[in-house]
Amino acid sequence: MRPRELTVQGFRSYRRRTTFDLRGRRLVGVVGPIGAGKSTILDAVVFALYGKTPSFERDTRSLIHQLEDGCQVELLFEVDGQIWRAQRALRRKGQSQHRLERLAKDADDAEVLETVLQEKPVRQRVERLLGMSFDAFCRSVLLAQNRFAEFLKATPTDRNAVLKGVFGYERFDGALSAAKDRARRVELELDGIEREGSRLAEARARLAEARAEAGATSARHAGLDAARGRLDVLTQARDAALRDATEASARTAQLQATAGALPWAERLEEVADDARAAADAVRIAQEDVTVADEGKKVAQAELEAISERIGGHAAFQAFAALVEKLDHEARAVEQAAAAAAATAREAEAARAAANDLARAATKKREALDAATAVLEAAGPARTEAEAALHVTQHAEMAHELRRDLTAGEPCPVCDRVVERVPRAGAAPKVATADRALVKARTVETKARNTKEQAAAGAATALEQAAGGGERAEALAIQLVARQDAARDAEAALAATKSELVDRLGDGDPRALLDERQHELELAETAVRAASAAADAARTHLDTCRAHADEAGRGLATLANQLASAWGLLGQARPVGTAAADVRSSYVQLGETLVERLTEAAEAGDRAGAEAHAATEAVAAELAALDLPPDSDVARVVAAAAAAAAASAERVRTIEETLATGADLEARLVVATEARDVARRLVADLQPSRFLAYLLEEERAALADLGSVHLEELTHGAYRFSGDDAFHVLDMNAGAADRTADSLSGGETFLASLALALALAEMVARGGGRLDSFLLDEGFGSLDAEHLDRAMDGIGRLVAGDVDRLVVLVSHVEQMRQLMEDLIVLDKDVRTGETRVLSGAGPA
Repeated sequence: MRPRELTVQGFRSYRRRTTFDLRGRRLVGVVGPIGAGKSTILDAVVFALYGKTPSFERDTRSLIHQLEDGCQVELLFEVDGQIWRAQRALRRKGQSQHRLERLAKDADDAEVLETVLQEKPVRQRVERLLGMSFDAFCRSVLLAQNRFAEFLKATPTDRNAVLKGVFGYERFDGALSAAKDRARRVELELDGIEREGSRLAEARARLAEARAEAGATSARHAGLDAARGRLDVLTQARDAALRDATEASARTAQLQATAGALPWAERLEEVADDARAAADAVRIAQEDVTVADEGKKVAQAELEAISERIGGHAAFQAFAALVEKLDHEARAVEQAAAAAAATAREAEAARAAANDLARAATKKREALDAATAVLEAAGPARTEAEAALHVTQHAEMAHELRRDLTAGEPCPVCDRVVERVPRAGAAPKVATADRALVKARTVETKARNTKEQAAAGAATALEQAAGGGERAEALAIQLVARQDAARDAEAALAATKSELVDRLGDGDPRALLDERQHELELAETAVRAASAAADAARTHLDTCRAHADEAGRGLATLANQLASAWGLLGQARPVGTAAADVRSSYVQLGETLVERLTEAAEAGDRAGAEAHAATEAVAAELAALDLPPDSDVARVVAAAAAAAAASAERVRTIEETLATGADLEARLVVATEARDVARRLVADLQPSRFLAYLLEEERAALADLGSVHLEELTHGAYRFSGDDAFHVLDMNAGAADRTADSLSGGETFLASLALALALAEMVARGGGRLDSFLLDEGFGSLDAEHLDRAMDGIGRLVAGDVDRLVVLVSHVEQMRQLMEDLIVLDKDVRTGETRVLSGAGPA
């Protein structure tokens, strides 16, 4: 993995968007004071790849700048000649974003060839690209700040994980998985072969039984097939006799049903008697209708004569309307007279009230004139009081000013020199003048209020007087109108009385009307009674006719039943609806049914005997073939044929099964050998065997080569122990064995650097090459001797097989003599933000 470009924004101390261009650089020094953001650059690289950093593996939101709501990191890197871009964004609230893209080239407008989204898929794709997990990356490619001793202090298992990733030994895990899959497939194949052997043994045991069964079923089918011809002839004869017997039985049942459906003789006589009685009743009812019609005509003639003499209902309604009109007009005359009298009284009262209101209005006007005179007199009195108060106030001010005047000095008011001081007089009475003014104003206000009240009272009185006059005039007009209405009502009443006398004569109109109406009602009642008698006679006639029709339908029904019975006997005989015709046909039909029933019984007996004989013959033939008496011969023969064919097919299937198992032994030998080979591979590829051997060799080689570099860096003062524990031997202390925990800071750094040099050299020997190596260490803590050795080791590491080395140091002077490029950082002490002073752009 080669980083090409890193962009951060809102990430830890990098609040603003900052881009580091690493293209064309092999050895890069990042310098700046403590806290300037050097380690943040390496954290950003790791975060872009794995979504976390060595210091913040869980609470990644702590990587966001304290004054920002989110952060973004983008890393452009190269793996095996392919360009990839990793983008990650965090937010304090909301979901994070993770994106990995493969680009066609390293350019801003490059085409995106592959896209991976979401945190877990992106992390898994990065692990496959780099061939190592987050922990392995931090232990091998990235040696973060204060973690130089992590590889030295790691357990053997952790060291093995790092070495597996560096030397590509993960492929042995794939080989082990493939060997296990191969072993499982071979085991399944062997299980199948064993099951196949069991089936072959079973098939051999069933072959003889199947062949015997096939011979028996074939012979059975041949015997049944030969006897089927004889059975067919006997069966056909039996079936024909049975059909004849069934038909004779059905004919008998039909004749019996026909006889049972015929009506009884008593019913026939009853229907005939009902028809005769109904005809007599119709004749009598017709005579009653004629008599009732004559009575109705007489009553109607009498009603017409009375109507012509005294008038009909229309005349009586007109008379009644005139009587009602007479009563109404009499009431109208009374009401009009009463209304005129009441209006006369109201008019008189209205005139009196109008006169009273006029006199009241005159008095109110006089009161208004008096109040106006008082107000006019109060105005000058108030003006005089105000003038007197003004004069008194000026006199008082002059009296007071005299006390402050001194002859020969300026006046405090006009600033003129006072020639002489006036003589003092009596003190003005301002309070008395003020009280006089208040009194005058009070009198004026009272007079004004009195005038206003008098004006309002006068206006109201005038308005009321005018309203009283208008009401008196309106009532006078209304009195004239009502008197006219009373005279009109009296004239209408006289005209109605004259008309009633002309029509009804002298006397009480209502009594005369009741008398004539009673006479008319008696005639109408007689007509209604005659009409009702005629209607009752017609209704009775209709009832008799309906009864006669029903009796006729009964005879017709009997005739139809007899005609249908003749049709069932095969004879088309029409039957009349007269009672004599029905009786005659009924007798003839009974005699014919008796004859036909006798013939059907004899034919049934003969067919039954023939069917019994044929059935006995079929049963004897079936018994000879060991078949039940009711067997279906065709079905039995077909079943025997199917059984014979199934037996033959079973024999053929068993023989084919035995033929396909001829190479079973050979296949069993091949599968057994393949299983043994797969099991051996699984056992050899276990991590505790072959891979453990390889890693043990690599650890030993790393310890030996690391000792060579450590001795060179320390001028023979230190080397690693001969085992794979990576202890340091202090040669100046008699080769004392020292663990990583006992080393000083400088000793720890030199030991770690020696292992890094050895690891790079071992990868190069194996044909590999470490693309990048990232070191984060405060070199300021080293003394001069250790610093010189570190610089020498870094120089040889760069000259060796590491393509790109990024080293973070605290002081520029320590790196100027060695580094190809410097990225100089600084820290704003006020805001805590990182400032890039130089070196972030292209080399």
